[in-house]
Amino acid sequence: MFPSITEFKEKLLDGGARPSLFQMEINWPAAIPKSFDGRLVTFHCRISEIPGTFINPVIMKYAGREIKYAGQRMFNNLIVTIINDEGFTIRKGLELWFEFLNTRESNIALLTAPTGDVGRGYASESHVRQFSKTGALARSYKFIDMFPVNIAPIPLDWSNDAVIEEYTCEFAYQYWVPDDSAGARSQTLGSILAR
Repeated sequence: MFPSITEFKEKLLDGGARPSLFQMEINWPAAIPKSFDGRLVTFHCRISEIPGTFINPVIMKYAGREIKYAGQRMFNNLIVTIINDEGFTIRKGLELWFEFLNTRESNIALLTAPTGDVGRGYASESHVRQFSKTGALARSYKFIDMFPVNIAPIPLDWSNDAVIEEYTCEFAYQYWVPDDSAGARSQTLGSILAR
């Protein structure tokens, strides 16, 4: 017998997770000036995503047939959409971060860590958090060694006077991990926004 609507509702506890109940946090590199308020990303990041991952199979041929073996685990870049304020606050921070990654004129990276590890000098840890409808933290992911690789242009249009500017930024990172630490689980949307 085909399951009833009542059975379906019983299996989908709490009415399902909602994509609008999330918060993005970017930890900016130490070289970004202290006066820069990077916490605004929490409010200005309108679209983010729970990260995906995939295994790139290794394919061998034998007797005209493909045999697939598990290969390397891969992580796609993270793309977020940011609302632009008139001060261009977050965009200025991203542009400055880009300058540290690779300067416009000299084509060099400006940031290196004291250990000489360049990757640690310009990358940071960042988080995306999904909340339940009660405001409790449902799931958190931490991105390891994240840095921006593409800041999209902002289209300008005389006839487009009833919208707020926004743009996308694409970030590369080494990998993500679920952040199920006790500290992360104890957070609520209210406590994070109150910071």
